[in-house]
Amino acid sequence: MRSRFPSSFFLLALLILLCVFAAGENAWKNPAFAETLLNELDTEEIAAAKYYRLMDEEGKIITVTGRRIRIGDRYLDEKNRLYEVYRVRDYVATARYIRTEKLGKVKPGSLAPSFLTKLEKNISYLVQMVITLPQKGGTSKEEESRKLIALYHTHNDESYVPSDGTDSIYGSGGVHQVGASLKAALEQKNINVIHSENLHLPHDQGAYRRSRDTALELLQRNPDVIFDIHRDAAPSDVYAAKIDDQWVTKIQFVVGRQNPSSVVTRRFAYDMKSLADDIYPGLVKGIFMGWGNYNQDLTPLNLLLEVGGHQNSRKAAEESMVLFADVVAKYFYGIPVGEEGETSPGADSRAAGAGAWGAVVVILLLVAAALGAFYFLNNPAAWERFKEQTNNYLGRNGFVWKEGYHNLVLTGKRIMAGLRAIVLYTLILGQLISAFFSRVRRRL
Repeated sequence: MRSRFPSSFFLLALLILLCVFAAGENAWKNPAFAETLLNELDTEEIAAAKYYRLMDEEGKIITVTGRRIRIGDRYLDEKNRLYEVYRVRDYVATARYIRTEKLGKVKPGSLAPSFLTKLEKNISYLVQMVITLPQKGGTSKEEESRKLIALYHTHNDESYVPSDGTDSIYGSGGVHQVGASLKAALEQKNINVIHSENLHLPHDQGAYRRSRDTALELLQRNPDVIFDIHRDAAPSDVYAAKIDDQWVTKIQFVVGRQNPSSVVTRRFAYDMKSLADDIYPGLVKGIFMGWGNYNQDLTPLNLLLEVGGHQNSRKAAEESMVLFADVVAKYFYGIPVGEEGETSPGADSRAAGAGAWGAVVVILLLVAAALGAFYFLNNPAAWERFKEQTNNYLGRNGFVWKEGYHNLVLTGKRIMAGLRAIVLYTLILGQLISAFFSRVRRRL
């Protein structure tokens, strides 16, 4: 009798492979899994100067970095030229030019309040506003005038060789003093700053998982933005810059491609670079959009900063933070460069950037459209009634054209009532989503 073992074994092996592939695919999409991959050079590689070199198709160097570059990563250089990596061999990555981005002008200090935090914190109050008549009170004057920036360090050990004598100190490395410099510069402008010096050692694949708890703690204070401050690993000339006759280090922004809100985070980074280019040209060397999540899924306004490289002096990095404080103060609070304390007229302490605001408006419109589609799909008769009413009022022989102004007023009232209902349902859905994510966040 012919044995059925080979075919059965083959089917079992195929089933196992399919399961492994499915699990692997989900894992790669999981932000937590993305952080188990080491995204930076290790100590031995840094000591051997095995930096990653990003080059264009003509062989010209775009940048040199200690970040591991992978296919699909993108880089926006100092002149706003956007490149995408299509080949990586050893420590050389080749990228094709895509386009030169037009970042646009950012009007600081007069932007709409950020719904990234307002929608989550005050959704119940907004629902009450829709259901009932406007109420007295609302957000307190203290809350409206509050300015708060949060800083932390995922890689606490990062240091600067010329100043610290080594590129890594097990504990609070030189990068902590760079964070302290930004804190001091912002506080001189009467901006409140939380500078977390929590340790997330060692500097390995689990550092971002450990720093996630710190980011969550900071978010409980409802800051306007969070900055995760690092230093890169690169030759000194890659980051060295002279601005206003002073040697500083350039700053590189990092946006994680595995972050579900990467579109908003990238727009925020673009806006910050645009304003920095206006105030201090050359301060921001570029934006690296690479593999990883960097805890940016917790809030789109969590930007990773590479402040110089390990071969630059810490003093130069600290001076660059003083300049960067001017950019932050103007971007969020409309405080003019060189001035302290007060925001410009009409400035809102919750301003979070035109890109973030625009993205959230789009999301709300999509939610409203989804609610409308859901309603009509589950109520076919309602759709027919809607078409019939529309035809009765606005059709060729509709009531509006027959009876004139009176029916126009009635139609306007019906439209306003409909819009009011859509806003109400949108806000209720937002409240449910907010509650869901708050519970998930507490359990993480």
